[in-house]
Amino acid sequence: KRIFNLENAPRRIERVAIAHLGGGETVARLVQFIDGLPFKSGYKRFKIRTVDGVDDFASIREVVARRLDRLRNDGEPFPDILLIDGGKGQLSSAMAAMRALDIDPPFTISLAKREEEVYLPGEDEPRRLSRHSYGLRLLQYVRDEAHRFAQHYHHILRRKSTLGE
Repeated sequence: KRIFNLENAPRRIERVAIAHLGGGETVARLVQFIDGLPFKSGYKRFKIRTVDGVDDFASIREVVARRLDRLRNDGEPFPDILLIDGGKGQLSSAMAAMRALDIDPPFTISLAKREEEVYLPGEDEPRRLSRHSYGLRLLQYVRDEAHRFAQHYHHILRRKSTLGE
């Protein structure tokens, strides 16, 4: 709340991560955290339907569109923070998906792993949070859990594809 000057303390964070192996079996996973802890029954997995090859930007557009359109159609609230995997380009792709659906976006940011930079829509430069910041550590925890979850689903699909299960 303090770092991003939010009106209320965020309770629900959702994170989207894409996983693929050389463009094959591209999948996405969405993890939910409530009050800073994983909410595993809120985890979702997505097979990418409309993207061929390696295109993380298009994959993020598809998943964000599918997720938020579903929440809207079901009358469910959007997350307090939608955390996108990657940098400025991935964030722009997520925002484009919401514009295309005429969705008033929830608070959406992206976290770039290499330098741990946080990107916000409309800001040219990323924010660099203190390495000791609880906020950054929470975002890293959410990110790492989303990656773990995405890789697990990807390995299941890859095994099925390889072994013909």
